[in-house]
Amino acid sequence: VPEIPRDIIITERRKRTIHIEWTGQAQRNAAEAGGVVIYLIEERHHSGKHFTESKLSKWTPFVRTNKTSCVLKRIVKPGSWYLFRVAAVNGNGSKGYSESSTPFSISITPKPPKAPLNMTVGPLFKTKNGSLNVELKWKEPPSDLPVQRYKVFWSIRLHGIKALDSVLVRHQVVPKDQTSFLLQNLTENSPYFLQVQAISQYDNQRLKSEKSNLVLNTTNYINVTDYPYPNQLTAHSKVRIEDLKLEKLYWSKGDLKAKISWKSQNNDVRYMVTWWQSVHCQQSTEWNHSKLSAITPLAQFELYDIRFSCRYRVTVREISPEGKKSHQDTSITFETPSCKKLKALHRKIKCTE
Repeated sequence: VPEIPRDIIITERRKRTIHIEWTGQAQRNAAEAGGVVIYLIEERHHSGKHFTESKLSKWTPFVRTNKTSCVLKRIVKPGSWYLFRVAAVNGNGSKGYSESSTPFSISITPKPPKAPLNMTVGPLFKTKNGSLNVELKWKEPPSDLPVQRYKVFWSIRLHGIKALDSVLVRHQVVPKDQTSFLLQNLTENSPYFLQVQAISQYDNQRLKSEKSNLVLNTTNYINVTDYPYPNQLTAHSKVRIEDLKLEKLYWSKGDLKAKISWKSQNNDVRYMVTWWQSVHCQQSTEWNHSKLSAITPLAQFELYDIRFSCRYRVTVREISPEGKKSHQDTSITFETPSCKKLKALHRKIKCTE
């Protein structure tokens, strides 16, 4: 059985290329003892500016070779930390993996994600009040860092008096694991400008992609049906969510977040979570009219895009497997602390108002 490899050395080269080498058993001696030695390399990693062992992924197979070194081109990503380990195997087996390498990150600064891919719209559906709904879809773009969320924008030009037109822009934050969004209450005979942006996080810095875009013209749009949208949420029951509560407020990856939970009714339902500011924030004289919504299969949720020194109202309601929404919703309100108060409780936090 070959000896365990040791002394792993990682060297960065140009154009996102790294060279990994280690000390192993000479092939001639190994062949005499039990055949050709194959080296198996595993890696684990996490994204972020600073190395944190607790954030590392599980060990996964990476490369195999019969040499005591290898060159990896465009496999490791900027903005991530890596650990490597090597095992030597021959016909007689293996003694196991080496100790892990020292943490390694290439020197290139991570770039924002590429613009979301394959942006398309489905057929238009006319609702009972005469407005239109349409589903917008896209695909996750290539990115140095994991995409944390998407932002959907839709705008329409409003015609004013004496050619004084204005543009009404709406936007909605969409969770990272959702690559579709239902645009609702669109008007007929109108051109809409649709955009989707991908956002990743590097320490306290948000990296925003270029926006993918397309124009949707609801004038003479041939794919219109009077049937309700298949996934449209319609009322079905009077089930009320129980034990809705705020678990904790915390600072994570440059953002203030809140975790809420409630009692699960059964395994076949999903939940719609909606949250918005119910009063003015103490640190701002502006009123935030936008509200955020998300759908989750779990009986808990992490609220994002919340601000310091604000009061929030959160509602949760049940959605059946058929996509029908409960008549009843349950709500709670809570206040977020100031950055100063949060720092007093957790000294390591580096927040700003």
